[in-house]
Amino acid sequence: MIHKKAIKLLLVILFTSSLMTGQDNLKIKKEMIFSAIKGTVSKPDTIWIPSNKPGKITINDNHSSFFKVLDPLSNQGTLENSKAVVVVFEPTESFVGIARATLNIENLGHVINLAGLSTKGLEGENEAPMAQIVEALGYKIDLGWTTLPNHLRPDPQGEELRPTLFTKAGKGNVEMIPVARYSPDFALNFGYYIPSKNGPMQHQVGILSTAKEYPEHQTLFPGLSSGQSSFDPGNDTFGLYAISPTHTVYSEDIWNILYHPTHASHGMRIYPVQNKNGVNVKNTYLVCMEEAANGDYNDYVFLIKNVMPVFTENEFTQLLNGKDFSGWYTWLESKGRNNDPENIFTIEEGGILHDMGKELGYIMTEKSFGNFHFKLQFKWGEKKWPPRDTLKRDSGICYNIPENEPDHIWPQSVECQIQEGDVGDFWLLGYSTIQVDGEQNPPLQHSRMIKKKDAEKPNGQWNTVEVLSFNGKCVHIVNGVVVNYGENSSLIGGKILLQSEYAEVYYRNVFIREF
Repeated sequence: MIHKKAIKLLLVILFTSSLMTGQDNLKIKKEMIFSAIKGTVSKPDTIWIPSNKPGKITINDNHSSFFKVLDPLSNQGTLENSKAVVVVFEPTESFVGIARATLNIENLGHVINLAGLSTKGLEGENEAPMAQIVEALGYKIDLGWTTLPNHLRPDPQGEELRPTLFTKAGKGNVEMIPVARYSPDFALNFGYYIPSKNGPMQHQVGILSTAKEYPEHQTLFPGLSSGQSSFDPGNDTFGLYAISPTHTVYSEDIWNILYHPTHASHGMRIYPVQNKNGVNVKNTYLVCMEEAANGDYNDYVFLIKNVMPVFTENEFTQLLNGKDFSGWYTWLESKGRNNDPENIFTIEEGGILHDMGKELGYIMTEKSFGNFHFKLQFKWGEKKWPPRDTLKRDSGICYNIPENEPDHIWPQSVECQIQEGDVGDFWLLGYSTIQVDGEQNPPLQHSRMIKKKDAEKPNGQWNTVEVLSFNGKCVHIVNGVVVNYGENSSLIGGKILLQSEYAEVYYRNVFIREF
């Protein structure tokens, strides 16, 4: 509950501030939005009224009893001696949901829409679902779900943007306005980062406050304890981040995966903002962040303004051009380099690499790569060849192959296994090593570390496989699911190859993004 002394002090400060800054001609806002736990009083909000426009204040409509006007200089409900009008939201013990009313100012001909979000209690299942938060804020956005929890899979939900970074859209600062927070209670650092070869370079913007007189961790428009809600990134492309006591959440999944593999990899869902009439608000997006693992994405919510999206898919370079083997060479165990008379490797219509798989070999990049995000799609063909014609279909992505490694079966490398039922396993080739869950494989010619999850699609369907290699961390992702995570790899950076291993396989959409 609000203490009367605190209210009086607040109102005196607000009134004095108005006199000092000359705000007589400020526009009167069109809406006021509040939140409170049922049976309590919200933080106050203030409107400023020109002193030469007196009039009586009334609150009307269905939930008028839930909103109160606090007059700093009078108890009569008039504006004759006041510039500041302070309003609070006080839902009853029995009301949960969104309350609406209108505040009318006599003689001004001005109506202010009031909205109040009332929740059951603090944290957990008592919180407001993200869809209800959006409705209370006055936006029309299809999030893709309406319940409190959802899921953490990276596939876009509703009107969610594809994976994106941002650039500044116009003059002035970018605004990063905290509009909701439903998380545990702690100080929350937030800001923007610039991607670099060494990872995200953080720039702190502000710190969200801990709970004090009000539950700042369970409210709309949480308060700042320090910092601000705007910044100038210049011409840089940037992402967003927030730091909790357990981990940092980034707007790019790769950094969540690499740095905090036990937490949500898809840490943010980002939506274009539409007003209540369904009209897009220019260069404005709602950023919904996930701190825990229930997929509610209401932990920290920011309105980001004066930005344009930069889709991260455009940060990738096509590594196999779909026309020929430019940038690659073929190697067959029986014939050597670029000697493929039986056309075991061919480029087919649609830019598909067809590996007939008739003998052992590979296609390998001519270039080496340092830190990178590599991805492709594959599906199995029908043919299998001796001596593996009765075994599982087998292929693989070998990466971090040293620059001076000679061609042979198989070069020293880290392999992302592509084999029926085993896609995503680590194979450590040529005495290479890696640690998984703190356990290192023995340095052998061939050593296997089995994946943690199975995310393959049935034979005949295209599977998406991604490999992250960053400063000794190696991650295998199958159809959007992190299936294997290794650290302290003995190999960092190098060439990449696709194996031919007695099974017909097709590859397409081979891309890489270097850091």
